[in-house]
Amino acid sequence: MFTFLRSLFSNDLLIELSENKVSIKAFTSDISFEEEPYIAIENTKKGEVIKAIGKNAKSLSAPNIRILNPFKHNRSFVADFMCAEKILQHGIYTMHNNPIIRPSPRVIVHQLEKTDGGLTDIEERVLRELAMGAGAREVVIYLGCKININVENFDAVKSRVSAT
Repeated sequence: MFTFLRSLFSNDLLIELSENKVSIKAFTSDISFEEEPYIAIENTKKGEVIKAIGKNAKSLSAPNIRILNPFKHNRSFVADFMCAEKILQHGIYTMHNNPIIRPSPRVIVHQLEKTDGGLTDIEERVLRELAMGAGAREVVIYLGCKININVENFDAVKSRVSAT
């Protein structure tokens, strides 16, 4: 019931992931979020605290702050699952801009890099779990050319992915 109510206040989203940029766009509107995928984590006496995300994170420097890109790794696409999830959460919450009701969008995740030969089941699951952990109620993993959000919608892409 709560998922249904939260879905009324959510947009269908396209999340495009690359090593240099996280892009979240809403279908049927001009709302978007684009940020470099950097996160600054400060070690405190109480544990680790996220200090900044994106360009702001890159500019921070202190001995107890580490800056990392969770989408940069030699072999796999996601190097740090928790940090990647936090970046996506930040993007989804920033786009919906509703402090009272947490969004519960339907999401298409499009990995733009390191997809030669397709994705393994594990890589697909990582992307699905990232989106679900960021608040998505339904996730479609998409591979292929970029999606034009002005022409296509969530259901059309979902049916195309399901047919393959």
